[in-house]
Amino acid sequence: MSVPSLIIAIASRVAFVVSLGGLGTAAAQTENGFDFGGAQRTRYETLDPQFRAGFSDSDQAVALQTTLAFNWRHDAWLVGGEIMDSRSYANDLGSFANGTTTNALEPIQAYVAWRHDASTFRVGRVAQDLGKRRFLARNRYRNTINTFTGVDWSWTGAEGRAARAFYWVPMRQLPSDQGSVLDNEYELDRGLRGGSFAGVFYQFPTFANQHRLESYVFDAEAASASDPALAFDLLTLGARAYRAPQASQWNYEVEAALQEGDSGGTVGGVARSDLDHSASFLHFEVGYQFDAPGSPNLMFQYDRATGDEDPTDATIERFNTLFGARRFDFGPTGIYGIAARSNIESPGVRLTFRPGPKWQAMLAYRSLRLEAARDGWVGSGWRDTTGAAGSSIGRQLEGSFTWTAIPDRLSFETGFAHLWAGRFAERSAGTAFRGDPQYFYAALTTTF
Repeated sequence: MSVPSLIIAIASRVAFVVSLGGLGTAAAQTENGFDFGGAQRTRYETLDPQFRAGFSDSDQAVALQTTLAFNWRHDAWLVGGEIMDSRSYANDLGSFANGTTTNALEPIQAYVAWRHDASTFRVGRVAQDLGKRRFLARNRYRNTINTFTGVDWSWTGAEGRAARAFYWVPMRQLPSDQGSVLDNEYELDRGLRGGSFAGVFYQFPTFANQHRLESYVFDAEAASASDPALAFDLLTLGARAYRAPQASQWNYEVEAALQEGDSGGTVGGVARSDLDHSASFLHFEVGYQFDAPGSPNLMFQYDRATGDEDPTDATIERFNTLFGARRFDFGPTGIYGIAARSNIESPGVRLTFRPGPKWQAMLAYRSLRLEAARDGWVGSGWRDTTGAAGSSIGRQLEGSFTWTAIPDRLSFETGFAHLWAGRFAERSAGTAFRGDPQYFYAALTTTF
């Protein structure tokens, strides 16, 4: 795409949002009637060098995300809808581009909901956050989001109690071929054939001193006639306990999950869909918020998601993060996404603070290692089945800075990430190793 065309494309989307500015958001509606609102985010990203196998030496993208949502409410009934246009420019044939970067003009929500007392029943197409969002999330940093079609029930009670039960079919972001994605072509998303996602989530009442506890069970299934190795049928059981940061107090978060079932894989060069799956995940963090200007909160963090110990046997131990988000744990995604919640072991420290009334900042340092040395670095394309390359992906430093120029209207965010590559990153790539990846982004978001 030429530079003049790119400038026109960005300007047209910004002009669209500015022309509608000043209207209330649909999500805030509580009275009968019709309401609508939306947002537009323009983000520039650059990555140099590229760490993934099979792509250009460096990459860049201008990610545009425009959303228009509406609600119509009448007594106990609510009809909701949302259209999202996610496009990516300034990339080429060697760029990282797929359904996580581009999904042009897609109706991501269209549902009917009925509320009775403290319960709400909903049918249609939806996007949803649940818990900390590690296994089910409406993606925030990623340019496209996970969506589902089906039915759910939610309930809210006294003292922080809440529950949700659902049965959904995951939607596939289309088109899926890189040429169409790079051209930002339009194709309506379709349900994942042979796929389903069902679950139950419960949030317990708040304990003394603001301690909280959640529990959940998810059943996820996906079939693939073209590639049996992509199929899975998994039951995930987990819980999360936490206390949110408060001045002059310790805060913490512990989340653990066990995963059992069947997964696809390759054994002896043959793709199979019926391999035994047994995996686990643990996140632990403890922090302290100082009673000082900027409310600094310093945390120690640790993540462990199992990998496949033996690539030659008939058991898969690689953890599947389902439909979760990872930016808040492992750094920016977009064209970066250096680590996934799968075959990873990562201790680190994180500092969050507010330099001013409208500013928010974060600095984090993490060590990234493979949990199973013979399994792959998920998302990179690199693997050493002998384990001789070791397990060190590297050490990552990241930071972000957000300025809320106009509350609920205009914000600016910028950030960076740098990976000092470790032994595995260097040796598994061999002569294809390009150096330490550096990533930078800047984003402007307008909301109406």
